[in-house]
Amino acid sequence: MSDTWVAIDFETANAHRGSPCAVGLTAVGQGRITDRMYTLIRPPAAYRHFDPHNTRIHGIGASDVESAPSWAEALQQILKFTAGRTLVAHNAAFDLGVLRDACTAEGSPWPTLRYACSLVVARRTWRLISYALPEVARHIEVPLKEHHQAGADADAAAHIVLAAMRHHRAMSLEQLLAELSVVHGNVAPNAWSGSRSTGAGKGKPSSPVPCANPDADPHGAFYGKTVCITGTLSRMKRAEAQAALAVVGATPVAKVSGKTDILVVATPDPRRFAIGSEKSEKHGTAERLLEGGHDIEIIGEADFFERLNS
Repeated sequence: MSDTWVAIDFETANAHRGSPCAVGLTAVGQGRITDRMYTLIRPPAAYRHFDPHNTRIHGIGASDVESAPSWAEALQQILKFTAGRTLVAHNAAFDLGVLRDACTAEGSPWPTLRYACSLVVARRTWRLISYALPEVARHIEVPLKEHHQAGADADAAAHIVLAAMRHHRAMSLEQLLAELSVVHGNVAPNAWSGSRSTGAGKGKPSSPVPCANPDADPHGAFYGKTVCITGTLSRMKRAEAQAALAVVGATPVAKVSGKTDILVVATPDPRRFAIGSEKSEKHGTAERLLEGGHDIEIIGEADFFERLNS
């Protein structure tokens, strides 16, 4: 392992991605962690309010960032630390979205960056019930004790990629991405593209079926996927969610089968469970299919909406 790269994680003050309030960076070289950087951030003025929900998650409030670097100052620290190296983030669409939106909020150009997504790498490497950061970290036996502390989350993303490199016997990040058919994401002053899988299996877009929008972005997270929802979504009715899935090129279905690619597990209704069961019938079926070797993914509501909106 001879390459060097940097894992990154942002925390935000509120629901707007342009409100970074903390960033953690973990540098990797020669197959091990070599350096770290962490700083609180004073979010851009337009999005400086702290939502109590976000503060409950990461423990950062307005008073904590009064003397913190501004976004412009923090960005310079980030760019100096990364020094042109490839970035890695778990669900990179979010973290790089934070960076872009914060720049836009302050009227500054996006920097030129190259990045990869450890969430995409994990999906192409292991067969798991969930690919959320704590679950993948637990799988590779690097427990995440301080989830939503930016430095700890950056460390976890770095460990996930290092574990995937060992799993695939890849000597560098570039070799790992090539073997998994994962392309880099890129940010430039006037454009960006996501880090995604282009190979066979989960990452390969399927041909749309009649109920899916044939003009949807073929690189979208749900394009060509058959998706089932179980439980009650908090933000929209199931019919609305199914319509939204069809718009982005997915095929919503009512039951889980061997053809289902993704099961979305929302708030469960125990009244609908079979006697003695702790999960819905759909959830149980999906887990049995997964254990039997079927290529099916089970995700939570937060992951569902993040992918739907990315």
